[in-house]
Amino acid sequence: MSAPAASLTALPYFRLAPDEEIDAAHADYARGDIVALLRTWATRCQPTRATITGVAGKIYARFGLAPKIVNGLAYLATTRAALRAGERFRARLRPDLRHALESEFPWLEHRHTHIPDGFTPPFEFPDAFQDFLESCSLDEARARWQLVCALNEVQQSIYSRYLSERTGITELASQSAREEALALNYFGHWSPPASRELFAQCIYLLDGLNAAVFEMTCRDHQFKIVGRAMAGSISRRREWRAFSTALSQPQILIPVEKQPTGEPFPTTSTV
Repeated sequence: MSAPAASLTALPYFRLAPDEEIDAAHADYARGDIVALLRTWATRCQPTRATITGVAGKIYARFGLAPKIVNGLAYLATTRAALRAGERFRARLRPDLRHALESEFPWLEHRHTHIPDGFTPPFEFPDAFQDFLESCSLDEARARWQLVCALNEVQQSIYSRYLSERTGITELASQSAREEALALNYFGHWSPPASRELFAQCIYLLDGLNAAVFEMTCRDHQFKIVGRAMAGSISRRREWRAFSTALSQPQILIPVEKQPTGEPFPTTSTV
């Protein structure tokens, strides 16, 4: 069985995905049934991809009690932090890999353009993410990138639905639907063959990224995020209205074609 990188398990809130989750999800993926994969993730996998302990955990367990506008603005701040960190992450990859990821995956370029500008707490991807992509051949890195990006939308679609149920914010149910559409579209463009080991490594990596996001949100910048959200419930309602309005616009999806453009993709399983 594969194991997550030590740097991921060292993250305070890292949750080790049990084999049952990985095996069930990989079985759906290996059959090419992404609809079943989404269903499995919704019914058999933990929506919160982290274990939040201590005082932060007690606060997180009750976050749904806060006013919707406060929870909503905190959600936008956290989402922006992850999106901006992703942009900086690509910029620091080795040149050939960065060029490939920026030029050969047009379907990944329109993710969450509906998120409005606003307060963005500092955040960076864990180093293990860069190691995962740069420790293999360029063809293998392409496959890994496609897998983690598409699986991320699977995870996030279920988490957004969970947040909507916990907070009563109906806009997050719409956000979940957008993320589900992205997952189906991304995998429709390319579903690279993946061994169980590679699939597990992708899950571990994404769970490490989620653990880092929760560390930022619940520990490192908790008071700043909550404080800005509380103040914004009076002064920044326009930001939430912009998000709500943008949700009514269709998600930009690159039509799925039989053969993706760019360099030929590998046709054999990578590990």
